Amino acid sequence: MDHARNYLIDKPIWLRAGASLGFVAVALALTEILWLMVDRPLSSPLFLGAIIASAWICGFRAGIFAAVISGFLIDYYFVPPVHNFTFDFDEIARIVVFIAEGTFLSWLINIRRLAIEEIRTTGDKLRALTNRLHELREDERKRIALEIHDELGQVMTGIKMDVRMLLRKVEQNESEMPTAYVTGKLEEMSTHIDTTIRSIRRIATELRPAVLDDFGLIAAIEWQVREFERKTEINCSLVVTGDDFEFDNETTTAIFRIVQEALTNVTRHAHAKNVDIVIDVTDDGFRMKIADDGQGFDTDDSQNTRSLGILGMQERSLLVGGELWITSDPESGTVVEVAISKTNGARSAAA
Repeated sequence: MDHARNYLIDKPIWLRAGASLGFVAVALALTEILWLMVDRPLSSPLFLGAIIASAWICGFRAGIFAAVISGFLIDYYFVPPVHNFTFDFDEIARIVVFIAEGTFLSWLINIRRLAIEEIRTTGDKLRALTNRLHELREDERKRIALEIHDELGQVMTGIKMDVRMLLRKVEQNESEMPTAYVTGKLEEMSTHIDTTIRSIRRIATELRPAVLDDFGLIAAIEWQVREFERKTEINCSLVVTGDDFEFDNETTTAIFRIVQEALTNVTRHAHAKNVDIVIDVTDDGFRMKIADDGQGFDTDDSQNTRSLGILGMQERSLLVGGELWITSDPESGTVVEVAISKTNGARSAAA
C-alpha cells in the first residue's frame, strides 16, 4: 500500500483519476456479487472503502472524484427505481449527502496521510542530522587528535630531548659546562613551551571560545566576525542595537553556534563578498538577521548540501524556544533570521 501511494501520489491527475475509477469499479463489482448472494445488502460500505483507498493512495481530489462517481453509481444500480435517474428531491438529497460524506472522509484521510508523511519526513531528517552530527564529531576528534599529535607531540618531544641532553651534559661535566650553552637551551625550551601554550589555546578556542563565557554572547560574535574576515577575506559587518541582555548558557551557545553555521555556509556555498549581521535586543527578546549577497539556493530542495546545516540551526533554535526563518534567492543571496522571546531564552541584565 505504501509503495503504491508513493508511486501514485505525485503522478498526473488523469492517472490518479483512473486509479480512483478502478477502485470504484471493484467496489461496484463486489457489491453486485453481494446483491446476488444476499437479499438487498448495504451498498455503501464497499464504495466508502473505494473512497478511502482513493484518498489514501491518490490524494484528496481523487477521493472527492471517487465520492462523486460512487454517489451516482449507488443511486443508479442499487436504489429503486434501479437503472434510472429521476432527479427528484429525495434522489438529489441522497447523492449530495453521500458525496458530502465521502468528501469529509477524504479530507480526514488526507489529513492523516499528510501527518504520517510529515512524521516520516521529520524522522528521516532527524536521522540524517544525527548521522551528520556523528560525522562532524568524529571529524572534529580526528582533527584535534592530528593537531595534538603533529604540533603538541612534536614540541613536547623536542622539549624532552633538550631536557635529556642537558641532564647528560650535567652528568658528564657539570663544572665545565658553558653558561651560554645552558642559557641557550633553556631559552629554546621556553620558546617551545610558548608554542605549546599557543597551540593549546588555539585548539581550546576553536572548540569553545573563552570569550563566550568570559564576556558574553555579543563579544563572542564580534570575535567570530573578526576571525571570519581574517580567514575568508569576506567583508562582514556587525550592528547591535538595543539594551544589553544576559542569556542562559544554553541559549548563548545555541545562538553562537547558529552564527557559526551560517558563516560556515557562506564560506562553503554562497561565494559572497559581503555579510551583514544585525542584532536587535528589545523588551520582547532577541532578534538576529544574517544576510549575504552570494549565491542563493532552493530552500525546498531537501537534497541541497546545505539542508543538514539548516536543519541543525532550526533544531538549535527550537531547543531554546526560538524560531528560525531562511529565505534565499539566486539573485539576492540568503537571509537567516532568528527570534527568541525574552521569556524563553533571555533575562534582563537588570533583573
